[in-house]
Amino acid sequence: MLNKNRVTRNLASIVLLAGCLLVWPINLISQTKINSPYSMIGPGEIKGNEYFRNLGMGGISQGFRSNTSVNYLNPASYTAMDSLSFVFDGTVFSHLYQQKFSGQQQRVLYTNLGSLNFAFPVTNRWSVAAGLLPWSQVGYKISDFQQNDIDGRVNYLYEGNGGINQVYLGNAFKLGAGLSAGINVSYLFGRIDNKRIAYSDSAGFYRTAWSYSDEPGGLMLSYGLQWQIKLSEISNITLGASYTGLTKLDVKQNRYIYRTLASVGGSDTLNVSPDNKGTMEIPANIAGGVFITFNPQWAAGIDFQTQKWSEYTSFGQSYDLNDSYQIKFGGVYNPRIETYSGFLSRIEYRGGLRYGKSYLNMEDASGLEHDFTELGISFGIALPIRRSLSGLNLGFEYSQRNSASTDHISEDFFRFNVGISIYERWFVKRKFY
Repeated sequence: MLNKNRVTRNLASIVLLAGCLLVWPINLISQTKINSPYSMIGPGEIKGNEYFRNLGMGGISQGFRSNTSVNYLNPASYTAMDSLSFVFDGTVFSHLYQQKFSGQQQRVLYTNLGSLNFAFPVTNRWSVAAGLLPWSQVGYKISDFQQNDIDGRVNYLYEGNGGINQVYLGNAFKLGAGLSAGINVSYLFGRIDNKRIAYSDSAGFYRTAWSYSDEPGGLMLSYGLQWQIKLSEISNITLGASYTGLTKLDVKQNRYIYRTLASVGGSDTLNVSPDNKGTMEIPANIAGGVFITFNPQWAAGIDFQTQKWSEYTSFGQSYDLNDSYQIKFGGVYNPRIETYSGFLSRIEYRGGLRYGKSYLNMEDASGLEHDFTELGISFGIALPIRRSLSGLNLGFEYSQRNSASTDHISEDFFRFNVGISIYERWFVKRKFY
């Protein structure tokens, strides 16, 4: 007979997943999630290349395979799922942004859902995965002013929020001799609102507001390969790579320009351009990596990822963006992975580093262009659930983003992730004596 408790847990997992998938898109669209002035550039701050589960290992993903979590950044990894198993994982993250400029600083904390994923094998050689995660996020509020002899002090307020979300369906296949291939078919959707307001205390100055709302949507295809090579009875090496081609999203844009004269009252609409049609072109992304399992206790990996942001366009307009890259390194240690007994001996310890060049490229006061670099150090632990392969993942990263110029705002990030991985064996008959 079937174990009733296990069936109950399986049904609970399905209900939880369905509820999250129904509620989360509303949460994603309706909230401002970050506060970074640099998110106003391009499509926003990119989240779609982050593997939230491995935050404590530098975010490595390309050669990483696991039968207890879903590695959506390389779809070939889905073949690591055990037969008759069902895996669900989800992540919540809290990020503290700290910006510094000319001796001033501000801090902003936000918390949000990171990703929801599930995967299961269909046959011995075919596995399926699906999930939902943020692809980019926009959130900023900037004030500035200019002084002139006619209007006096003119104040400017720049504000933006929203982002692009990603829902995907993945398939992976074992090709033989340790080689696996996979594909993710993703749909990107969302809304990005940007607003600019100019106002002054001058009686004859019109308070003018420019409002732009972009709603992108379209398909993205990502391909992955992994080749696992056995080195000995207790060690192996996995080579991994993924490629996401040029992605063209259809964008519907609404533009509004209106003004108000404070001394008279009322408002005057200067321009309304609803439902403008255009495209956003997201450049190709290439990533590769190696993950080595030295023995059941020790494993480590390294990734390299690059994207040609110099080819990014929106509504036919190109931007002066850099081609970005990232190098990630991470390792993991588990004292006694071979046993279900002993909670402390089954805790998994992780550490990692990452370094890269952002797509940001900005001029200083003298007109000299500067690149922005990012450096992060991370660590984490995995807490097991008693007599189960399920567990709780905790990860922390401290990172910096800045340029060589003191004319630019530097940013420190304190990022903390909490994730749950639920591993269940389905359709297994139990015998009791």
